Amino acid sequence: MNPELMCRLSNADAVAGREGEIRAIMHEELDGVCDTVEYDKLGSIMFKSAGTEENPVKVLFCGHMDEAGFMVRYISDIGMVHVIGVGGPRKNSVDSQVVRIKTRSGKKVRGVLFAKRDEGGAPSDMYIDFGCETPEEAAALGIQIGDWGVFASECELQPVDDILLGKAFDDRAGVYVVTEAAKRLAETEHAAELWFAGSSSEEVGCRGAQTAAAHLDADIVIPVDIANAPEFTRNWENQRKLGHGPMVVHYDRMHVPNEKLLHHILGVAKREKVPFQRDIFKGGGTDAGTAHLVGDGKLATVIGVPVRYCHGSQSVMRGKDLDAAVDLVCAIARSIDRATFAELKRFD
Repeated sequence: MNPELMCRLSNADAVAGREGEIRAIMHEELDGVCDTVEYDKLGSIMFKSAGTEENPVKVLFCGHMDEAGFMVRYISDIGMVHVIGVGGPRKNSVDSQVVRIKTRSGKKVRGVLFAKRDEGGAPSDMYIDFGCETPEEAAALGIQIGDWGVFASECELQPVDDILLGKAFDDRAGVYVVTEAAKRLAETEHAAELWFAGSSSEEVGCRGAQTAAAHLDADIVIPVDIANAPEFTRNWENQRKLGHGPMVVHYDRMHVPNEKLLHHILGVAKREKVPFQRDIFKGGGTDAGTAHLVGDGKLATVIGVPVRYCHGSQSVMRGKDLDAAVDLVCAIARSIDRATFAELKRFD
C-alpha cells in the first residue's frame, strides 16, 4: 500500500462537479506515466496506456472523484449557515461534526455541523455554526450561497497493521486503485488500450463514467467503487468483510453484469490467487449503471473495496484490500485482448 497517496486523496475535498483537487493529484501522479490525458465535458479525467494489438480493445477503469458533502443553501439573520446534503452524507454523522466550507477565494473555513430532526428522527434541516451572530459576519468569512464543503477529517494509518481511518473513502479508494494500477501497468506490455479515469459526479446520479465511456467509446467499463460493510456481522451473510479482498459485484439495482465478463474476472482472480468476495447490492448503484448503457451497450462489471461507515465523517478500511484490488485490476487488464473480447460479447 501507498499510504501517503491514500491519505492525500482522502484529505482532499471534492463534491460533485467540484473535483479539481482530486484531478490535480491524479494529474501529478500519472502525467509522466501514461501516454496521454483527456477530459470529458463534466470534468472526468482519463489517462491512456497504449495497447500492443492493432485496433486494440478499449478498457476503461474508473473511480469516482466526488464524495458526500454539503452546499450552502441560505444564511440566516442570526448568522447560521444552512446547508443541504450533496451526495447523501450519513444521517448519523451530521451532529456535532466539524466541517469545512470552501469559499470562492479557495479559503477553507471550519465550523460545527448540526441538524434539526423530524418526528421520525431523520435530519430535516442541517446548519453550520461558525460562531457568527449576523449574516455580515458570515460574509466576512467569505461564505456565500452555493459554496460547498465536506467533513473536516484527516486520514491516518493506525499504528497496528494496515488499518486506515479517514473521510471520503467512497470513492477515493477507487481513485487510489486505478491510479496505482496505471503506474504498474505502464511498466508492462498489455494487448488492450487501457484508460484510467477519475469520474465526476457519481454521488448525484452516476454521471461521469457515462460521459467518459462515451468520450472514449470504450468497449469494457470496470468501475472500482466501495461497499458499506456492516460493522457487527462477520458471518456468511457479510460478503464485504474488511481484510478479505475486494468484492466482485454480481448485481445491483442499476446493473446486472455481462455473465461472460463476470465469470472471466472470477477466473482471473482465482488463477492469479487474488483474494476476493462475491457481493450483491440489494439497493444502490454505481457508475456501471449508466456507463453500460452508452451506445449499443458496454460490457461492465464492478470491483468493490469494503469500507465501514461510508459517507460518514470517518470511515474504516484495510490496506490489504486496496492492494488486492490493485492486483485484480492489473490482472484483468492483462487478460483482455481482441480474441477474448470477441468471445465475451457473443450472444449466439
